[in-house]
Amino acid sequence: MTSQLARELADSVVEREIQHFLEQSEVRLPKPFDIASIHVPSTPLTERTVSYANEVLHPAIFNHSNRVYYLGAAMVQDYLPQWKFKWEDYFLTSILHDIGLAPSLQLNSPLSFEYIGGIHAREKLVEFGAPQFQADEVAEAIIRHTDEREGYIRQSGYMIQMSTTIDVTGRNPQWYHPHTIDQTVQKFPRLGFNNVFADAMVAEYEQKPGSNLCKRDKHIYLERIRNNPVMERYDRK
Repeated sequence: MTSQLARELADSVVEREIQHFLEQSEVRLPKPFDIASIHVPSTPLTERTVSYANEVLHPAIFNHSNRVYYLGAAMVQDYLPQWKFKWEDYFLTSILHDIGLAPSLQLNSPLSFEYIGGIHAREKLVEFGAPQFQADEVAEAIIRHTDEREGYIRQSGYMIQMSTTIDVTGRNPQWYHPHTIDQTVQKFPRLGFNNVFADAMVAEYEQKPGSNLCKRDKHIYLERIRNNPVMERYDRK
């Protein structure tokens, strides 16, 4: 017998492998989006979450967190309108996905930044009034947002992976129209994000040997972050 939990999660499970993901979508060039047309959830919960993230995160990482919401939202609206997408969950995931890089958290715990971030986000969301189920969903997506192995993942988790990787390393640019990227960066400037984020990853490698990040080759990953080909023209300003 299918449990209530399984029924609640069933609609949000997707195949992570990119070829299967493509098969769900209409394969064509991306549409340009006026990002003012992208819905941004506005509730007491989202407002408290944004205020908190803005308070504790480096400005470059806070802007990155906002950019990934818009980039992911544009991709869902463009290619995946059939999804029963939980917009508030995705917004909260975006804003908090790198909360584990807050100075008060990253180097004060042996946990990998994704894990301490997911745990902390769950605690803060419950404090801010989120239902436990929603807080758990956001924590799951944050903990797994750098885990790109094949298999299944829920929709918010998949979109946070797709949108963070283009903003961090320039991966899969074919899904995003240059106009959409440009408008997103104009609204939330990068502020030297490539170097700010790379420096945070250096701290993770050096201060937490054996952390989740250490599955990646340090030199290759840092080079990709500092020299993101999609965002290069913004990072050089």
